[in-house]
Amino acid sequence: MSGLWQYFEENNEIFAALVAALAILGGLLGSVIGAKIQANGGRDQAAAAREAAAIAAEAQRVAALWTVRQVQIAEYIQGVRKVDRLACQYYLEDSADGALRMQLDEVQEDLSLKQAELELVAPTSVVHATRNLMFSINKIVQVSASEGPGAYRYHAVHSQTSNEESNVSALARQAVYALNNLRRASESGDLAAREAAYQVASQAVCSSMGWTPRQTGIALRYCLNTRSAEGRRRRAKQGLHEGTDALIEAARTMLKSEDDVAPTVPTQRRRWLRRSRSEAVPPTA
Repeated sequence: MSGLWQYFEENNEIFAALVAALAILGGLLGSVIGAKIQANGGRDQAAAAREAAAIAAEAQRVAALWTVRQVQIAEYIQGVRKVDRLACQYYLEDSADGALRMQLDEVQEDLSLKQAELELVAPTSVVHATRNLMFSINKIVQVSASEGPGAYRYHAVHSQTSNEESNVSALARQAVYALNNLRRASESGDLAAREAAYQVASQAVCSSMGWTPRQTGIALRYCLNTRSAEGRRRRAKQGLHEGTDALIEAARTMLKSEDDVAPTVPTQRRRWLRRSRSEAVPPTA
């Protein structure tokens, strides 16, 4: 080793050239290592960016789906309640012109479309609830269209008993008396008595209300079946309300209405930062 140092001392030019070469080689080696570290860091940054973009896209998708479900469910329930209100109108107004039936057909068609949309985006529990509810909707419309017109005319006769014009109220009281006799005759099971009471009630109602025989017949048929008709309506209303409640419960579960609805995004894993920090800490002895 001493001989080598003596050689370099005697040949300063060679020693200087060797030192310069070593410095250049060290610089090149440092550049290569630095470039490799930078490249690895760049790849980790790119991977982290892709992961963050995927998380953001998923969060946006979930938020958009949540909004679509909420809007469609709300519109569906609103449509169900509109059907219920329209069905009640059969008991409150004269529906002979068919306008009410047309309104109901339009709302039911819209509900059918809403149900098809929900079948594409809602979970199975909500889809089943809408199908069960649609059965209840059809049932209450059927019962209301069948029993409502008779109930409307039957109660219209009773309402005339309080008319301010005495002759009108007197005829109405006679009609109500005849209707009560018709009901009692029907409940007795005596067919002859029922037939006679039916004829008397028909004449009394026509005289009181000025209705056609067909309109009068609608009121009389309801009179003969008041209890069963009221029972069918009550069961149909109960089925509709229970079906609506079941859908609302399924929808609230789907939308997590009882939970914190603030969007939660998984914490981004900053792998490049952790790696750079680990490289900056010198290994322990």
